[in-house]
Parts: sequence; C-alpha cells; structure tokens
Amino acid sequence: MTIEETADRFDNRTGYKLIAYGTVGLPLYRLTAVGLCLSKKSLDPIEEFILRSVVAGTSTVDDVVGLLGLEISIVESCLAELVRMECAKVLPDDVAGRWKIELTAKGRDVVRDQETTMPIEQTVVFCIDGLTRKPRFYSDENLYRPRELKDDGVPEIRAFPARPPELDEIDIKDVIEVVRLDAGRSESPRQLLRINSIERRDRVFLKAVALSYRSESGGTLQVAFAIDGRLSMEHEEAFAQAGGPEKTKVFRGLHERVVPPPMVDVLGGDLSRQVNHVVQSQENAEKLRRERVAQGRLDETRRSEVGGDLEHRRMQFEQLAVRPLAVYEHPPLLRRALKEAEERVLIISPWIRRAVVTPRFIETIRHALDRGVSVYVGYGLGDGKTGRVDEDARKELDALADEQKLFSFSRLGDTHVKILIKDREFFVISSFNWLSFEGDPNRTFREEWSTLVAIPSVVDKYFDRVVRRFAVEEDGVDN
Repeated sequence: MTIEETADRFDNRTGYKLIAYGTVGLPLYRLTAVGLCLSKKSLDPIEEFILRSVVAGTSTVDDVVGLLGLEISIVESCLAELVRMECAKVLPDDVAGRWKIELTAKGRDVVRDQETTMPIEQTVVFCIDGLTRKPRFYSDENLYRPRELKDDGVPEIRAFPARPPELDEIDIKDVIEVVRLDAGRSESPRQLLRINSIERRDRVFLKAVALSYRSESGGTLQVAFAIDGRLSMEHEEAFAQAGGPEKTKVFRGLHERVVPPPMVDVLGGDLSRQVNHVVQSQENAEKLRRERVAQGRLDETRRSEVGGDLEHRRMQFEQLAVRPLAVYEHPPLLRRALKEAEERVLIISPWIRRAVVTPRFIETIRHALDRGVSVYVGYGLGDGKTGRVDEDARKELDALADEQKLFSFSRLGDTHVKILIKDREFFVISSFNWLSFEGDPNRTFREEWSTLVAIPSVVDKYFDRVVRRFAVEEDGVDN
C-alpha cells in the first residue's frame, strides 16, 4: 500500500479534515541487556525419573514400575517416547526373562543436562518504544538507524521523554513476551527471570505514515500514525498526551492556517471570472439536488444515485469542472499527467529533490517525449543557494533538455505558486511542491491548498500565459 493509498483510506475522521501526510520515523530504543535466565527442562518428570532410575542401577521395566509406583502402561508409554527420542533402548533380558532398559549416549547427555538447571546470565536484545515507553517486538529488517533515515529523506519523530529508558521503568513481563516473539516460537529453551543491567542503548526508528487532521470547526490538530497500513491508537494517544503535535518540529508548520491567494491574483480578472461563474453554477446545481431530495421529488433510485452511494458521490465530485484537491491526490495526478498526456505537460515547482525526480521519473518524461508530448519544467526560488535543489537531479534534467527539443527546463527564480497543466484537460494551481514532496529530512508538514480547473477554454488561456515564462528564460537567462 502506497502512502497516498494509506492517506486516502484514513481520510474519514468525523469532524476533521486530513490536511497533510508523509512518511516519518517513529522513535525506538534498541537495548542490549544482561538478563538472568533459567534453562527449561526438555523432559517431563516421568521421563526424567525413568532415565535417572536407570542411571541409579534400575535396569528392567518391572523394577522401574515398582520404584515409581506407576501403572505399567504409563511407564511403557514414556519409554516409547524415550526410544523415539533415541535416549533409551528396551532389550529382552535373557537371564531374567524380562525387558531391560539401556541408555544411549544421547540419553546420558540428556540426564546430565537435566541436572544443570542453575540460572545463568545471558545477553538479551529488545526494543522500547519511544512514545509508548513499552517493550515492543519489531524485526531488525524494519528498523532504521538515524543515518539511514536521513539518507532516505525521512524526518524523525522525537521520543517523549527524550532520555532513554532506565532499568526500573521496564516491566519484565512485557520483555518476556518480546523475547518470545523474537525467538519465533511459543516456548524458549531459556526462561528470562529478570534484567540485571542495560549495557547499550541505540536509537533506531520504525517507518510509519503520519496523518495530520484539522478540526472543521476550529484549529484543533490531531496527528495519527499508520504502521503497516493500520492506525495505531496507542501511538496517537501517547503522542497527544505528551504534547507532540505542538512540541515536534516537523508539525509546527501546521499551526499556521494557510489561506489560498484570491483567484484573481493567480489567474487575472478575465479567467477568474470564468472560473467563479462555473463554481457558482456547480454550487447552485448541488443546492438544487439537495432540495429535491429533501422534498421527496425524486424516486428512491434517483435519490440513491444523488446522495446515498458514497462511491457515486465521489465520482461526481471528481468530475466537477472546478474543485479542491485532497492532499494525497497530488502525486498520483502528476504521474497520470506524464503517462497519459497527448499534447503537453507543464510543471512549475520551486524545489527539486532526488526522491521525486528519480531515474524512473525521468524515464517517464522520456516516454512522454517519445509520444510527441511537449514537457515544460520550471523551478527555482530566490538565489538558489538554499540547498533545496538536488544537483544530480538538476543535471539530469539539464542533459535531457539538451537532448530533447520537446523538453524545456528553466530556472524561473520566483515560482511561488506551483502549477501542473495536462493537455487541455486540466490545470492545478497549488501550494504543493510537485518535485520535492519527498526526500527532505528537514521538511515540515504544512497544510496544502490546491484548485483543479477542468474548463478547456480556461486551461488553454492559462497555459498560453504561463508558457511565455519559458520563452523569456530561454532567450536571456542562464539555466
């Protein structure tokens, strides 16, 4: 499941709107401890006493039955198990006319091992969750060191409290369960009695999807975490109780309400009037449908089509000529534009990160160019010295522009509004950074705004206005 699919799945919190999402590293402490362990015996008591009886000199089945005071059927059943385990042999005794018992080499070793059940010290490795402060089992392949997390461009969530756990904070019962899960079996040959000392504490992280919600009635924020496609209420509650949404750097940007600029400032007077006219028509049509349903003027079938079926309503919403985008719609929309465009794609984004502009992404652009699609990419904000443009990715795009006449790549220098245009089908004006939404460990979550306009005549006019920027840059500005 992709992070966009995860965000879509959990965009259903009553009274709240999902405003931001992204991959984060949840804090863990990987502890290397010294524990006192007791070896478990591998035999049940009757089997053990049979072997000990033979060692003590009792050699026949009848003698063992008499010594233990058990029914012969019970002794014979245990003997059969010992024979199966290759610990004993049952042979006929020609002299006495009875059955005698002999221990094998393995049986003698087992008897010796059963005698040595003294507690021993052993190294025990387990994780303590940095938010819940409880021992948890996570396989090593799912854990990331701080450097690995940074290299992947994933921001860290701090632990609360920030200090590593002390020995007196750890519940031995929880550790026993974690050690059992780590062993991969229900029974471990050693039983953990207590933790004597903690020798090492390493910071590691578990990747999760953070989901940020804002109350529809006010500015209240909630932050949830999805691990392996499932919401963890335990982590959400612990994070909230610690004041995590307010204290954690990565979420500080969410405390500022984002207000989209007026449409007239982005599109100009003529285009904004056309867009506003369509918006008003959509709102009037929706109001009329609601009134008809409320007044009972539609039959049950039509009523279901209009208001009863959630998926149908979603499809209706997606077909609106002007609509806001959910935050998780952006990456799939960008991929779709490049894969399905027939004439042109235009992207303007201030920053470029390698996590987005991967070799695969560049290959997708190349496929579009091979189909005869003109692709325009504009980037850059300010003096370009902020480090938000990955040089390797930029050089690859530069090389592609030198190679392909249908590809234009320009540093515009003042790309405040981010834009995506596909053919005559739609354009999106947004605060979403199309080419840098992943791969920056220092990025902070922020509320995104976006408006999709799917009015072909308006798309044409807006494209003509924006594409002029590329002609100006190519004429006189160094990339």
